Amino acid sequence: MSPNSSGPGALLRLVFYAAALVMALLHVFVTFRGLSSAEGMNQAQLARQIARTGSYQTHVVQPYAWAQMESAQKKPLPLAMPETVQTPLQPLLWSVAFRFMKPWQVYDPVEGGAVFLLDRVIACFGVTWYLLTIFFTHGAARRLFDEQVAAITAIALLVCEPAWELMVSGSPRAMLVPLFALAFRLYASAAGRAAENRGTLLIQALLGMVCALMVLTHWMALWIVLGILIGVAAFLPRGRAGVIVVALFPALVLVAWGWWNAQLCGDPLGGIKALFQAQSSAVAHDSLLRDFSPSVPLLQVDDLLRRVGLGWQDQFALLIAHLGYVVPALMFFLALLHRFRKADAASARWMLAVVFVLVALGMGLLGLVDKEKDDNALYIVLMPAMSTFGAAMLVVLWSRFQISGEFMARWGAPMVALIITALPMAVNLPVLMKFGLTMGGKIPPHWPPFLPERAYILRLLMEKDEFVISDSPAFVAWYGDVPCVNLSTQRADYELMKTKAEERGVKLAGFVMTPVSAKVERITDVYTGPYSEWRDLVIRGPMLAFDRDFSPSPEFPFKIPIPLVGLPVGEKEHLSLPMVFYTDKARTIRK
Repeated sequence: MSPNSSGPGALLRLVFYAAALVMALLHVFVTFRGLSSAEGMNQAQLARQIARTGSYQTHVVQPYAWAQMESAQKKPLPLAMPETVQTPLQPLLWSVAFRFMKPWQVYDPVEGGAVFLLDRVIACFGVTWYLLTIFFTHGAARRLFDEQVAAITAIALLVCEPAWELMVSGSPRAMLVPLFALAFRLYASAAGRAAENRGTLLIQALLGMVCALMVLTHWMALWIVLGILIGVAAFLPRGRAGVIVVALFPALVLVAWGWWNAQLCGDPLGGIKALFQAQSSAVAHDSLLRDFSPSVPLLQVDDLLRRVGLGWQDQFALLIAHLGYVVPALMFFLALLHRFRKADAASARWMLAVVFVLVALGMGLLGLVDKEKDDNALYIVLMPAMSTFGAAMLVVLWSRFQISGEFMARWGAPMVALIITALPMAVNLPVLMKFGLTMGGKIPPHWPPFLPERAYILRLLMEKDEFVISDSPAFVAWYGDVPCVNLSTQRADYELMKTKAEERGVKLAGFVMTPVSAKVERITDVYTGPYSEWRDLVIRGPMLAFDRDFSPSPEFPFKIPIPLVGLPVGEKEHLSLPMVFYTDKARTIRK
């Protein structure tokens, strides 16, 4: 619709705006159950530390990053560990808001309700990002095609429930979605101006700035940026000169970040190095981060190729879920077979295809443990742009059938696609709305594995000079507001970390075990999986329900269980402890 259109078109536009605003408010104030992303919690606690201290410190300590600093003779403290793993952009933005909310920075479910107020602040950021995504994508669709295609795309995004859930999860992917939508909008504009023999230097510079922001939002966005650079060079007229302009900004950002990491840990890559090692070996990224005695994994080409193949097998089998169940996004692959008459549409399509191929390569090399909900699953970031071409393809194909009736001739197939896209929202949103409206702040959290109201007590049980080790360090650090080290891969490494911390006046209070380490497909996986060396702590809590204590080894001092979550089981009311704090002494709550 043109900006000055009136009548029914203007009314429909107002209805859409109102629906988008209502959806945003519902997902923040009615159906919101707190953060669901571990990476989101990690960046949230980092933002809180930035707001408190004014420095880039974290309460989530990765053994890999700690070992790097020890190798560089930096002598770090778990209570004030410099951050070398997380991307900085989202935490820095959140920290600005957190500075104005000092009275509410500590989670207290007794005084403030079960849902953390700062979680809602983060959700407000997320829904704002999604409204911007719809705006940018609608503009790109109008630029490349027409108002009908733009409307189909915008409605598909509006009714995509998985995308709304992602936006309030806290995941850094939530911020990457609008940034790529903006990059796609700028590329479409540059392609259009190039087709008209007009200058594109300014737009390419803006595109480069957005690419730099994407790199600072999610390290796996490097695959996206590489695809954009190839697209600029290969599919834009005079693109070989423009690619230098676009590449300059992310290159400067990476150089500056490398210099910063070198000052902190002696390695320009910092803790991000584990991410690149995980993509060039058959070792999982999380396992590398938990390794306090890191060594360069040997490259086994056959194992790597097999992992990539298995990863693609799972990812492509779940592609509709990875794309948020958005039918127009799936139609993008069919659009690759169509010859678009407009040069800018053809250019943007092939750029997007290159980005998708590179993202698939990166996801295959890395592996997605949590499938479409994994914090590194970037297919949904491409979904809005893919929906643009899919919507165009729907319109083109449906127009070939020569259906009678003006409405059906224009909207028949698109309406079916939009109804199918809206099914997850139609199934899930009413139930969550009922819970939210009836239970208010007591709406069920994301349990398992996260139950925030049971973690805050850790801060009351621990001394100021103590830290804990956990299989879910971001959750513990964010809601418990205590320094937390990720559970090391090798059991012997915890002794090394404990000794180094004690030499610097910091004590280990104990271990916090959650359902994260107990999440296995078969019970035997506890003995062979990534937490196999901690099987006694993983199994002990649930085994107490059978009146059988799975005791740790005699030399292990942290044997006293303090239940955080206890579930009665059996006639004798034995307790299964799926979340428990193992410590070395009796503790009382500090006032």
